[in-house]
Amino acid sequence: MKALMLYSPGDLRLVELGDPEPRGEWVRIKVERVGICGTDKAFYMGSYKLLKQPLIPGHEIAGRIDMVGEQVSRDLIGRRVTTEINIHCRKCWYCHHGMPTHCPHRETIGITRDGGMAEYVLTRSDLIHLADDLDPGLLALVEPLAAVIEMNEMEEIPREANIAVLGLGTIGLLSIAYLKTFNPRLLIGVARKDTPKSGLALSLGARKVVSFNEAVQVSLAETPEGQGFDYVVEATGTPQGLDMALDLVRPRGVVAGKSTHGSPVTFDYTKLIVKEARLIGSRCGPFDKALSFVRKYGSDLSRLITRVYPLESGVEAFEASFDRKSVKIQLEP
Repeated sequence: MKALMLYSPGDLRLVELGDPEPRGEWVRIKVERVGICGTDKAFYMGSYKLLKQPLIPGHEIAGRIDMVGEQVSRDLIGRRVTTEINIHCRKCWYCHHGMPTHCPHRETIGITRDGGMAEYVLTRSDLIHLADDLDPGLLALVEPLAAVIEMNEMEEIPREANIAVLGLGTIGLLSIAYLKTFNPRLLIGVARKDTPKSGLALSLGARKVVSFNEAVQVSLAETPEGQGFDYVVEATGTPQGLDMALDLVRPRGVVAGKSTHGSPVTFDYTKLIVKEARLIGSRCGPFDKALSFVRKYGSDLSRLITRVYPLESGVEAFEASFDRKSVKIQLEP
């Protein structure tokens, strides 16, 4: 099979490998679409150290099952699926207490084991989700959308809240689309003044898109006593984002951290304590809820897909993902 192999930061090559074959409970997905996400870009840049070297990246996967192990029903062959990415052990304390994504023995597709930027990828059959009705481009958005929904699983989003979303990449824009459904009193996007994504953010539900300095003024003018936002999503993908979020959140408000840039972060710890703010991290989330959301709002979410590249143009696709006009770049093996 053809695959994109990342040997070290910036060293991404198209290679020929043997076709993987599933055994036991495993299945093989013939990949139709795979997204480039922030973690993939951090591996490519070198800000996030490769956890497997070399690595086939890619964990936002859509495709059809074309081969199954001996313990899996052949009725699955031909079905369109996406897959969860954490292959947990199903035996440890975390697996038995409802936290399989924190299993210390897990492998993670596209991060600690080879992923979907290839013609085929293997996954365990209990991790797949059937979605014959969905376009593969939309289906490949389910994994990042599930990570956005996990914010609400960790800390419930209040209705009619004042919300600010910092950063208008894929996660920021998906957050706006999702948070809009909670009927916020105020929902703003925060980005650099010349962002080319403001129109998209507005179409997905933001009332306005402003710079950080303007967001401070919005906070003073439009939140109770001018003290800040109830819920602030930090999705800037930069080390500075957390400190900015703490400036905008109100006392006893929530900062939802969503950046996985791999870099150390410095922030005003005293501000966190004095405000009694809650800082939550979240990542892999519920695929069933994400699939339901995609089925309902897919026409809106499809606008996030900027361009689709063939696998052979992998380097070009990664470079394009850093363009400020790009939202979601996908590959089509």
